[in-house]
Amino acid sequence: MSVAETLFGWFALSTLTASLAAVLVMAVQHVLRRRISARLRYALWLIVLARLMLPVVPESPVSLFNMMPEAADIKKAVSGLLFSQDEPATEAENSKQNTLIQPHYTTKEHDGNIPQTFLPQDSPKRAAAADTESHPAVRVLSVVWLAGTAIFLTYHFVYLLRMKRKHKNISPVSEPVVLNVVEECRGLFSIKREVSVYSGRWVRSPYITGIRRPAVYLPEGFGHEREDAARLKHVIAHELAHYKRKDMAWNMLGSLVLAVHWMNPFAWLIIRRMKADRELACDACVLEALGETEAVAYGMTIISFLKRYSLRESQPQLLYFKGLTGEKDIVRRIRMIQSYKKGSYKFSMLAILLMLLIGTLTLTNGKVTEADGAEWVHAERGGNEVLFPENFREYDNLEKAARMAPFPFKVPAKLPEGYHFDAVTFDLKPHTSSADSEIRFDFLKSNETTTFGHISLNMTRGSGLQEAYERIAESEKGNYDEKAGLVVEKEPIALPGVNGLKITLRMTGWKGQPEQYYYVWKDQGVTYQMKCLDRLPSSDLETMISSMKSPDAELNHRYENNDYHGKTINYLFDTDDIRRAQKLIGYDAAFPRRLPGGFIATGSYVSRKVNFNYPENQADSMRKLLAVTYNRKDQDKTNKEKKTSGIKSVKFTQMLDGQMYGDMKKGNTVSFERIDGERHQVKLQPILVGGREVLRSDKYKVDGPLSSPNETDLVSYFWLDEGVCYQAQFTGQGPEEQKIVQYLMERK
Repeated sequence: MSVAETLFGWFALSTLTASLAAVLVMAVQHVLRRRISARLRYALWLIVLARLMLPVVPESPVSLFNMMPEAADIKKAVSGLLFSQDEPATEAENSKQNTLIQPHYTTKEHDGNIPQTFLPQDSPKRAAAADTESHPAVRVLSVVWLAGTAIFLTYHFVYLLRMKRKHKNISPVSEPVVLNVVEECRGLFSIKREVSVYSGRWVRSPYITGIRRPAVYLPEGFGHEREDAARLKHVIAHELAHYKRKDMAWNMLGSLVLAVHWMNPFAWLIIRRMKADRELACDACVLEALGETEAVAYGMTIISFLKRYSLRESQPQLLYFKGLTGEKDIVRRIRMIQSYKKGSYKFSMLAILLMLLIGTLTLTNGKVTEADGAEWVHAERGGNEVLFPENFREYDNLEKAARMAPFPFKVPAKLPEGYHFDAVTFDLKPHTSSADSEIRFDFLKSNETTTFGHISLNMTRGSGLQEAYERIAESEKGNYDEKAGLVVEKEPIALPGVNGLKITLRMTGWKGQPEQYYYVWKDQGVTYQMKCLDRLPSSDLETMISSMKSPDAELNHRYENNDYHGKTINYLFDTDDIRRAQKLIGYDAAFPRRLPGGFIATGSYVSRKVNFNYPENQADSMRKLLAVTYNRKDQDKTNKEKKTSGIKSVKFTQMLDGQMYGDMKKGNTVSFERIDGERHQVKLQPILVGGREVLRSDKYKVDGPLSSPNETDLVSYFWLDEGVCYQAQFTGQGPEEQKIVQYLMERK
């Protein structure tokens, strides 16, 4: 992410939260319109102004954003908006990766060896989720926003230079009558600084400038006429009231806010309403100093000046005597002046309490606890939410894959004998670059421990048959040396209605080496490529091609890998995936988003018992578990291999017990499967955590003596709750261990 995109992200969050604060302020002003003073109306806008400009605000349990569920996680919503990439479905997250992520298998593709235990780690893509490239539209908007801000700031800077040059061509006012009125008004507002008065032909209406050195500017000849002299005190008092109230500083800040938030139409309304209420507050300040007896005369002065200057070219100042000239604004000012009562300008205790309350509600963010119990995921309650915006997708069922895929596709309705659907993987590219998208289906012939055959079916859009052939030929030639005598041949597929090529690979230098086949064909703009790593006759593959059809209810039922034969991992990305996982594991799983100590969930998957402890037999090995991995939110992702102390990561695993906990407690040991398939036993000891029994392991490495001595030690805690065995595995040790375990046991 560029600096511009980072700043645009702050702007989006700030402008949304400030808009919500402004809605609250307007609601309060409307409800209390007959009881709220003009000064308090304006003061409430200053809270909104602060919300628009503050880069960070503290958290509070009584924040407005705690009380509004729709806004409580507004930061996440903004992040999702900024980094979503032309989603094919509402719950999907797209990416910029071009390399297709291959599925994980428990065996090698070309042999039938028993697999090594697969212990999933956070993928580099998951670890770099915080650095995900933003949507192209966001990059354009960020540049447009910054350019607009620069234009606004430049305009204000140029305007100030023009005003400075114009001020050189004006003359100081020396008439004793005017100067005496200025001194009298200084006394009314207890202003100690000297106030200069200037006059010039280009000054169209009275105004005041200067935060440290105040100067009042009057139209040329003003005060010489009898009616002007009578109203001069009202004019000077109004301008000095602006100075007394620091309105020039707030006006400058308002101009800066508008320059930053110009892209938000609501910000223009906020500034306009604030200016209108500022004039009301200034009028009230003047009447507080002059007294109620001057209210009628002061009101007549307002009307007189509005009449005199409304038809002239507007003074290019954001702060000037005549204020806003809209009919409603004029009526509001006159009504306020008519109804003004002495003492109403002062803040009452009730007004101060109202300011503090609204300030606390709007100038704070929602309180996030160390491990936010309100943010445990309860997928069984419905709805769908992306939990892990990965750069790829891997699904074990056709129905979900078809919904999430970047383009429509077909799948074979018939498979060779013994083969079953394993998984589908794909990158989620924007529709605008769908030609680079790729979907891959894998079909296996396997049992719980061994893979006997593998067929892959890749799908892309935009590539032609000749291009696919050349890519395959070049790739295969790189896999063999000259002794293999590789010959690549192509011929049209001999199937009615199929436009494609059959590519045959022969190794003439190797006796007895069977032919291998690729099939490449196009259908409705999609290029399909099939490869078989088994000694299947070409007729079986051609039967698959002839049976290709779009997904339907029957195929959705058949394309479900519920048993995970030949596979140990199935990743979860959203709450819809968790609901499917809960059906597979047999209960509603516990799923916290955060853990004490600053750990956040970074991934989740369904796996087999081999990733919990040692399976006793093949049937036992097929039992399913659910795991969630956690990393510190402030973890240094660019230096993962750096040797550091403390807990590096946490894995929270759970599965139906089936006597596991009882066996571990009875033997005071837990067994893990080593990389060579042998049993690795680790001692356990019972301890109490939060008054409940927990089994804590000694420090261990998952492969025991076969592990590298540089591997970080692991420690596991096991406990039983309502027939489910839970494990908290810590990579690295630290004082937060038992606090995290207790939090996990207190499922929310």
